Amino acid sequence: MKAVRRGGFIFFVLLIGIFLGTLGLPAALLIVSPLFIIWFMLWDEKRYSEERRRQESQQYSVYRKYH
Repeated sequence: MKAVRRGGFIFFVLLIGIFLGTLGLPAALLIVSPLFIIWFMLWDEKRYSEERRRQESQQYSVYRKYH
């Protein structure tokens, strides 16, 4: 899985280089910025949902222990 992530990161960096080289900085930022924002929001939501799931499982185990 780590190799897939590294490959995706290298591909992403190469795409940014191509955009910067051919389109210029303003156009590249216009294309890459929404993709980055969507990625960041999904990453944050995943972290939040994992933390919430962990808390719910702890509460359930405490509930089962005392009831």
